Amino acid sequence: MMKIAYITAQVPYGQGETFIIGEMLAIKEAKVDLLIIPRSPTKEVFHPEAQALLENTIWLPLINLKMVVIFFISFLTKPRLWKVLSSILFHSRSWRNLVKNLAVLPKGVYITDLLKEKGVKHIHAHWSSTTSTIAYITSRLTDIPWSFTAHSGMILRYKMLKEKVRTASFVRVISKNRCEDLLRIVGQSYQDKVFILHMGVSVPPYDIVASKINRQPNQNIIGCVASLDRVKSQKYLINACHILKQQGFKFKCLFIGEGKERKNLESLIDRLKLYDELEFVGELPHSEVINILYKDKIDVLVLPSIELPLEKKAEGIPVALMEAMAYGVPVISTETGSIPELLGDNAGILVPERNPEALAEAIRAVLTEHKLREKLIRQGYKKVSAEFNVKFIAQSLVKYFERDYCK
Repeated sequence: MMKIAYITAQVPYGQGETFIIGEMLAIKEAKVDLLIIPRSPTKEVFHPEAQALLENTIWLPLINLKMVVIFFISFLTKPRLWKVLSSILFHSRSWRNLVKNLAVLPKGVYITDLLKEKGVKHIHAHWSSTTSTIAYITSRLTDIPWSFTAHSGMILRYKMLKEKVRTASFVRVISKNRCEDLLRIVGQSYQDKVFILHMGVSVPPYDIVASKINRQPNQNIIGCVASLDRVKSQKYLINACHILKQQGFKFKCLFIGEGKERKNLESLIDRLKLYDELEFVGELPHSEVINILYKDKIDVLVLPSIELPLEKKAEGIPVALMEAMAYGVPVISTETGSIPELLGDNAGILVPERNPEALAEAIRAVLTEHKLREKLIRQGYKKVSAEFNVKFIAQSLVKYFERDYCK
């Protein structure tokens, strides 16, 4: 059985990266021996389904005294470390990136002997940032081939990107837009080792969705499942809700997630006097979010994302939208980032970004027009089951691991 090391940011610990949990579980089901090493693990397993990954995980802090000691000794025992350090110094491009890359260098060095002892044949990292820096370091010191999955706006922030692409066996990019961004940065000469493979979600049987097609919304519940972040830009949904209230439309809007923008959003709700219509649910375990979708506790899912070019931030293909579509919940989002790649073919409604009027109109239409709602449910499920099913995506990724292993 092929042994693959996965470098994550925190998974299976912490609250984020739920989409990676599903992928790793699907890879395990494909009979791959998985070894997971999180970069910055917490002590908490927040999502119940992540418990199944603990037996495959080695918990190590980001840094400790033992790592530092071994790191300095390694300059004598691992001559290649000098070249790795020189490469990081040369390719980091900014002081901020350099500090971040140097911060993970001791951990990357520390796990080299561990991966060799465990018989790891390939290293795969999620994110093009410091998680892939760890994989890069370990691969350069061990000759174990490596690869990484590049997500959303992370690509636009460089972080040794060209050097990572040059040394990786392959690079998986989650959307067409991000593939174009990556090749624009590193050059078309690397296009043969870069491929598009979406992130995926578990897709239930169609019977679950079919039973929802003729069901009318009971209470006009709007849901937004996302971190409270400027890119997700919930303020435009709040303004859309204000428009709907002024029109006399009855509804309830639930914000599921936490983040730095919560105080600003609460202030906006206070100014617009939307206390009765809007509610912050907070962060929920992934299984509870799926249960909300499955049991029709929201009638439409809305994600009002924007692009922030100056900060080099943009959406990838949001998993929250995929999961809603998989469970027969109509979705509305914006024409930003890679979202149109998911919501094309009438799989969802796209509106211009930063436009609460268009958002309000779309929400009202989905909640009141039965034929539109039926079409969105059917097409949404069809799109996700054909192109974003995690079972098939994991199988495709395993083939890339196997191809590299058999070289």
